[in-house]
Amino acid sequence: MPGRFLFLTLALFTLLLAYPFWGRDALGLASFDLVFWGVLLASIYAIGDKPWTFRVGLALAIPALLSDVSVYFLQEDWLALTSCLLDLLFLVFATGVIIAYVVRQERISMDKVLGAISGYLMLGLVWALIYAALELSQPGSFQLASDSGAVITHSIPHWGDLDNFIYYSLVTLSTLGYGDIIAVTRVARSWSAVEAIVGQLYLAILLARLIGLQLKQSHTA
Repeated sequence: MPGRFLFLTLALFTLLLAYPFWGRDALGLASFDLVFWGVLLASIYAIGDKPWTFRVGLALAIPALLSDVSVYFLQEDWLALTSCLLDLLFLVFATGVIIAYVVRQERISMDKVLGAISGYLMLGLVWALIYAALELSQPGSFQLASDSGAVITHSIPHWGDLDNFIYYSLVTLSTLGYGDIIAVTRVARSWSAVEAIVGQLYLAILLARLIGLQLKQSHTA
């Protein structure tokens, strides 16, 4: 499917650019979810070039979408955590399929470049959900450095405070490390360190792979 990563790239950038402008009320969370579900649907399309990846992706996405919707009717913390984990499971699978496609020995194309961009942003989103799940299961795992307040508020059982973790995740993935959000517990620090390492390895290995494919492509042209 040519151009299958275009929709995913656009959905990811829409999510990253628009999430700070949504409120924490039910309407704001619903708006956030609509765009997030757009990322899930675009991911299914992106990984659907093979029947087995499409079927597995769909099998993981349907329970995730249903659990996301159920949070609005049964506002329970355990259901919010379940929803977060199901979304995380789907995104881990989709990200793995995308990265495997990017490093596969094929010709360099715009689709492969968009796939590489999507894979990097998906890694950030995966870790954001890991942090959200960690905070939901172990409140106080992260704190805002400015006032030592908790990152997540539980007025509405939902991982809609994911915006803080998207920011924290991308800052960690790119090793900027502003320090305005602090990982407090040992588990939170460990996951943060692993993300920083993965982010650097992704860029180093991916760039080397793409350059190698480009050189091979130019020699055989």
